[in-house]
Amino acid sequence: MAMLRISLVALSCAHALQSDLSATNNWYHHHHFSSYHFRPHCPTTTTTTPIPLVPERMVLDPRNTDKTNQCNWGGVNSYLLYALPEDHQDTILSDLQSFGLKAVRVWVAGVDKNAKGTGSPFVPHFEPKHMGEYDYTVLNMIDKLMLKAQQYGIKLIIALHDRYALGCWSCDGYQKDLKLKCLPEEKGFSTTGCTSANDGTKFYQDENATKFYDQRLETILNHTNPYFKKKWSELKEVVAMFEIQNEAQGLDSSWVSGWHCARANVMRKLLHSEILIGTGGGRAFADSSRPEFFNCTNIDVVTLHDYNAPNWTDMYNSIEKARDLGMKHGKKVVHEEFGTKDRYKRPDLFYAHISAAADLGVPFMPWEYVIPGNTDGHDLEFDDRQAAWPVVVYGALLGKMKPASFEWSNLELCNVS
Repeated sequence: MAMLRISLVALSCAHALQSDLSATNNWYHHHHFSSYHFRPHCPTTTTTTPIPLVPERMVLDPRNTDKTNQCNWGGVNSYLLYALPEDHQDTILSDLQSFGLKAVRVWVAGVDKNAKGTGSPFVPHFEPKHMGEYDYTVLNMIDKLMLKAQQYGIKLIIALHDRYALGCWSCDGYQKDLKLKCLPEEKGFSTTGCTSANDGTKFYQDENATKFYDQRLETILNHTNPYFKKKWSELKEVVAMFEIQNEAQGLDSSWVSGWHCARANVMRKLLHSEILIGTGGGRAFADSSRPEFFNCTNIDVVTLHDYNAPNWTDMYNSIEKARDLGMKHGKKVVHEEFGTKDRYKRPDLFYAHISAAADLGVPFMPWEYVIPGNTDGHDLEFDDRQAAWPVVVYGALLGKMKPASFEWSNLELCNVS
């Protein structure tokens, strides 16, 4: 694919202040380089917030990288992809396919009308009013997305619930029945912020809530996709991984040990052996990589989330520590969420995280690709009109050039040209 041989990070530098697609396409068509220039030297940062600076030893030259039969890979988050207009779904999946990105992460979660300015319809939570009372709208929408994703050769990573639906960003049936504090002023989805004022600890401690949550997991995994005529638990051709919950126990006042592992035990009894079970991450590296995750038999993948690493060294060391624990305990590791609200800082930050993950043989998935990307500095979304996108594409290139630390037999790798 000739387009991948351009100086992708140079593209980010040149267009960090532009979101016009036609200008970007003109650049693509008129700037082809015979050599690679992977170290960005560009003034894309317009704030005083520190960027994780990449050490000189991490200036990567593809002519000097090792290659093995097992490649690394990259993907993106797009948690509400199933709710986007169909043409936007096609654009995102086509972009992933065209540039060798392998997976997209979505959640079984409610979606507000016109969420993040995407034109999405309102999608109710799977358990909108009470625990154990289901509205299948979101599953039916993901059914259709599964078919579309397979047509583009993209695998799904599916988080089976969002911790922040417990009254933080939105208020579902668990929040209502457990009478957890609901931060949104009105029913639906919060635009005022998600803070520790919403303590979800009771959800993880309450036996009745646990019983209904296990029932939720079983109900979702036993749901039959009418297009494949298979249960979700059997759809290894389109699902790479199911996750226990997005950022479980985030912002809570205390930690409930063993909760993740107990849920993984429930899931493994139902799942095809080629579909992995992931943790779903934590709010930062420390909560994402707790020792108990690596010691749980039925957790396959420990997923790392972090938005606040103070510098490149701390970020690199955190990924490396988790990678080493994974290799020691037979677990895989994915650097699954990172990002920034500052669109001008975003290419540099993506470059730092992707470079670190690639050097360590760990897959990467930035937050998050939706259409349109955010431009007002109030959210973290990007799209292919923004300068961050070519850096993500550059990461796919690294995925081919750098050997992986883990085997990913359920993904087709090493085929990015």
